Amino acid sequence: MRIAYPGSFLKLLLIGFAMTMLPLLFAFANAALYLDQLADQSRKTVHHAVEATRASRMLAEQLTVMERSTRQYLVLGDSALLEHYETAHLKFERTILDLRNLPLDKSQRQQLEQLSNKESALFRKIGGGLSKSNAEAVVIEFIALSDTAQTILDTNNNLIDRESAVLVATAERAQHMLLWQTLPLVPLAILAALGIAFMLTRPIRLMDSAINKLGQGEYTDRIAINGPGDLRRLGERLDWLRNQLYDLEEQKKRFLRHVSHELKTPLTAIREGSELLAEEVGGKLSPQQKEICSILRDSSLRLQKMIENLLNYNAVQFQKPKLNIERVAFKPLIEDALASHALTISTKQIETTLVMAEITLHGDREKLLTVVDNLLSNAVKFTPRGGVIAIRLEQDHEVAVLDVADNGPGIAGADRARLFEPFYRGGGIYDGRISGSGLGLSIAKEYVEAHGGTISLADSDNGTRFRVTLPLNISNELQ
Repeated sequence: MRIAYPGSFLKLLLIGFAMTMLPLLFAFANAALYLDQLADQSRKTVHHAVEATRASRMLAEQLTVMERSTRQYLVLGDSALLEHYETAHLKFERTILDLRNLPLDKSQRQQLEQLSNKESALFRKIGGGLSKSNAEAVVIEFIALSDTAQTILDTNNNLIDRESAVLVATAERAQHMLLWQTLPLVPLAILAALGIAFMLTRPIRLMDSAINKLGQGEYTDRIAINGPGDLRRLGERLDWLRNQLYDLEEQKKRFLRHVSHELKTPLTAIREGSELLAEEVGGKLSPQQKEICSILRDSSLRLQKMIENLLNYNAVQFQKPKLNIERVAFKPLIEDALASHALTISTKQIETTLVMAEITLHGDREKLLTVVDNLLSNAVKFTPRGGVIAIRLEQDHEVAVLDVADNGPGIAGADRARLFEPFYRGGGIYDGRISGSGLGLSIAKEYVEAHGGTISLADSDNGTRFRVTLPLNISNELQ
């Protein structure tokens, strides 16, 4: 499935940040809204409670003042005391009005109206004139009014307690609701983050895979990066680079094929001519002329070996080596490879020490011969005049182990890492007129690995030692 990406990597990052933060911001805003509502409700409840309590106590205080003023007037008969009573009455009415403006329940309003009506009736009675005969009835009515005012105060206190309980329950419900709303949002934010992370890493992984393929020389698969616009453009540049590398690789292969074949024809003529001269077909040769013929013959053999390596490398590059599996006696094969280098070994007066077990394995005889021949060719090339080449062949369980060692200058540490790379030639000094192509060890490695074996540079106190391991019975997958 093709994913629709935004135009740039920056936009994708911003979208990812927004998608990740959006659920959390929603949870935060929702929590803030509920907390604001809860705070507003708490503020109103506290305000109403304070106002109701203050007004209820004010009613009780004014009734006490009115009762005291009335009692004093009955005793002293001072009209100023009646004015004091009227002032308290006015304050009482204003307090009644304040209470009416508060959000009271039905029972509170009924009690308040009863108190107001009784106090108004008593005020009118007192205003009509007081006498000692009705003084006791007035005092009793004031006591009844005080009891009613106290009942209103108690009712307000109970209402405050109920409102407080409701407020606590509302806070708990809000807490649970916010918790259950937030819990699904957290995994949602995590899923959004994972989705954006996948969208970010997917094109990067594709580019990494494409670069690895280019590094391994795989140029056939088209590179297409599905991602933000700038990464898609980068993928297009990588595909352009792949095409350029593919063209260069094809040019190199064509060059190797043409040059190798073009060189074989004149080289064959040179070899045949040198062989005829060495056999004195054209006449008897002097010792100096024989030496020149020997040089020509050796040089043509070296050139032929280099060209064969080029052709073998070219074939390996086109496709995985195909093996013609048969039973191969390994010891005679090594002896055949030694025989092909007998003249050079004799000329350089090289001593060969052989410790070889009788081992038979399944493999491609020609390719195994090429492996041994390339190792011996290197050993002969780098072994000094009068040196020693040691060959050991032994069996280790189901594996044949071949060691080819010389006492030459050895391989520098800087050359070890690139020893099996194509066309790489180290900086070693050797006794020879023509340098190699740098393909022998690379081809040997390809052929050994095609058999399921390994080839490596083993530790040696003096010179160089290569070790080849080959399974005695090749796997069916490799045939």
